[in-house]
Amino acid sequence: MIGPFTLFKREVMRYLKDSLDTIVPPTLSTILYIVIFGVALGSRLGHVDGVPYIQFVLPGLIMMSAIVNSFANPAYSVFQSRWNGNIFDFLSSPMSFTQMALAIIFAGVVRGLIVAVVVVIAAVIFTGVPLAHPAFTALYLLLTAIAFSSLGCIVGLWTKGWDGVNTVYTFVLDPLVFLGGVFYSLEMVHGVPVVEQFTLINPFTHITGGFRYGMLGSSETDLWVGLGLIVVLAVGLSGLSIWLFRRGWHLKS
Repeated sequence: MIGPFTLFKREVMRYLKDSLDTIVPPTLSTILYIVIFGVALGSRLGHVDGVPYIQFVLPGLIMMSAIVNSFANPAYSVFQSRWNGNIFDFLSSPMSFTQMALAIIFAGVVRGLIVAVVVVIAAVIFTGVPLAHPAFTALYLLLTAIAFSSLGCIVGLWTKGWDGVNTVYTFVLDPLVFLGGVFYSLEMVHGVPVVEQFTLINPFTHITGGFRYGMLGSSETDLWVGLGLIVVLAVGLSGLSIWLFRRGWHLKS
């Protein structure tokens, strides 16, 4: 296990050494969301689904921070290793392809969890948001980080240029997350053409709803649908990324 642990440590130290560029900005951005929606807009919007608006949006903001940071690390790291050619250092080592994939995935998971946990602590201190089911919340957050770190690993293998990662951000993750019930309830968009329909079929609506249940104890969506979706994504995407590594897909090009 020395090989995969060393690769895992290398990936973690890479972003911890540059924490002012990798950890601090997304954490600060999410905290600014908390300030804006909690102070500037929260009092005007009142209660949503029985809780103050800032507490309603917090689970979605925390999920968003975990998703973005878990995804970013393996996506850029894998592509950079391919681009610079140092991926051959990994390929010539005694590590198996499964060990390589898991080391990179779990390094991304750690980055996503670091940002999410810092945001949770800030949220509890400044907004008094409850943690109705702490164990369930932690498990849900871990599964989310695994799912999107695995997706980042796949994108890092797939993309042929730096713009490929940003393309996935812009045209896949951003629309799904922002139209997934993070900033509004289902009641708020009832009767709104297109937005209501997209929100209802958007898997992120149910995933965010499941995490909202873990933190607040209630949700507009079915808990088991959200939990089932995130389990399927975590298992399916991590399995796919391992399979692609074992096939050597784009690792030598």
